[in-house]
Amino acid sequence: MPYLSAEDKQSFKENGYLIRHDLLNHEHIQAASDAIWAGLDADRTDPATWIGAGPRVPVPGSHAAIRGTVMDSPVFAAAEELVGKDRLNPGGPGPHLVFPTGEHDWAPASGGHLDGYYTPTNGVPEGTVGLFHVGVTIYVEDIEPRGGGFTVWPGSHRQAANYFRDHSFLSINGGSSRDVFDLPEQVEVTGPAGTVCFWHGQTVHSGSKNCARNIRMALIARLARKDLNDIRFETPDDMWTYWEGIQ
Repeated sequence: MPYLSAEDKQSFKENGYLIRHDLLNHEHIQAASDAIWAGLDADRTDPATWIGAGPRVPVPGSHAAIRGTVMDSPVFAAAEELVGKDRLNPGGPGPHLVFPTGEHDWAPASGGHLDGYYTPTNGVPEGTVGLFHVGVTIYVEDIEPRGGGFTVWPGSHRQAANYFRDHSFLSINGGSSRDVFDLPEQVEVTGPAGTVCFWHGQTVHSGSKNCARNIRMALIARLARKDLNDIRFETPDDMWTYWEGIQ
């Protein structure tokens, strides 16, 4: 039984992201949440201790409960429905937490970026680009507006495809899109624990300041095709050439 409808796929093609709330069960969510809380320097029962807490990555992505949110649930199969059956390398998500600031003066993200580009602090080798096809962001706690939610710029994946037909992948310094694309209004993804956002690997995205109560507990996976090394530098006229699931 497919997990994504024709309408889901069309929405993904148009906007560069798709939100679903029905792919994870309570056990997946609870196990991942428990694993994260076990690694935090905060009291789970005392929200006052969540403000400015840490660490930002309290548990490795290899932890069974974290990896299981993608690989032991329908999430990976749904991602394959976009790219094509047996086309993606398996992979688990990594925790990406944004702690409450305790402040009320919120502002939207100041600018977005593309993943996989070198910066002095992110561990990506200089002169390389870590391309992938589908990003997956999973919430394991309820995330309300102005709560540091994962933020996307709808349609930016199509701008990126047009841009890279005539420019090198290395031409965007640090992945910053601020001076390259004419970005639309951003969308902060919110929702209950179990919210899953699939996003195109060239969708401009960011995070934002957390002025809400909860820790923004997000897990982020970046899934690449198995044949990525063979097609890494191809920029087809049809940007969906290597997306057999939604052609």
